[in-house]
Amino acid sequence: CGAESETLLHALKDCPTSRTVLSIGGWSRSFISKNYDHCTVWLEDLMRIIDKRAMTDLMTTLWNCWNNRNNYIFRGQEEEAQQIWERASNLNKEFRICNMLKEPLLSNNIVEKKWKKPPKGFIKINFDATVGENRIGYGTIIRDEEGLVLGGGGGFKEFRLSVEEAECMAFEESINVARRLKLKEHVLFETDHVGLVNRLNNLDNDVTVIGVRIKECKAAFNFFKSAKLIWTERSCNNVAHLLCKKMYSEAK
Repeated sequence: CGAESETLLHALKDCPTSRTVLSIGGWSRSFISKNYDHCTVWLEDLMRIIDKRAMTDLMTTLWNCWNNRNNYIFRGQEEEAQQIWERASNLNKEFRICNMLKEPLLSNNIVEKKWKKPPKGFIKINFDATVGENRIGYGTIIRDEEGLVLGGGGGFKEFRLSVEEAECMAFEESINVARRLKLKEHVLFETDHVGLVNRLNNLDNDVTVIGVRIKECKAAFNFFKSAKLIWTERSCNNVAHLLCKKMYSEAK
């Protein structure tokens, strides 16, 4: 359609043809117009509202929208929105599997996960960062296998950083705190920023400035018997999050 951004979300939801197909199918504007950053987030949001039968109809419709784009790109063939919808509708009728369940695919009754003690012989170090327009705050807390606090702290910096840069700084500071306390046991560093974990696990091809800093953090792992950076959900990282928020708000 000539859009600058060629994303999965655009192809399935925001492309004019896809929007028209969804509208013909009876999907209300509220399902289509709300903004999302990722396609999976949009679909998961719908799964908490609609039942399995409706979700099946939607996925069949989206598959036909995607197939139409492929036909246009690779074969030069493009169909009208009405034709795409009719094909999807016919497929749904032909392959309908009766399902009496009306519960959403993803329940709204989500049990919030909590911080877990590390395995026996390990120390867990949680860290986090918060970012403002011209200031960042960071915090870390260190606990042993019994959940007892061994140390922690935080601070702030008066300059502009991206979220990823701030999380990297919090990672660096958490290593420094552990080294100052002379903790040489098996260590698990825990963060709710998945991008940081992904970067550390794919450093071979990372030539960015942040990549270099993360490599230095990984090299510092040699100070411990063993060390690993793992991802956790925000609800499992609450204390570190509260610390960094406190450091940010109390900065003068």
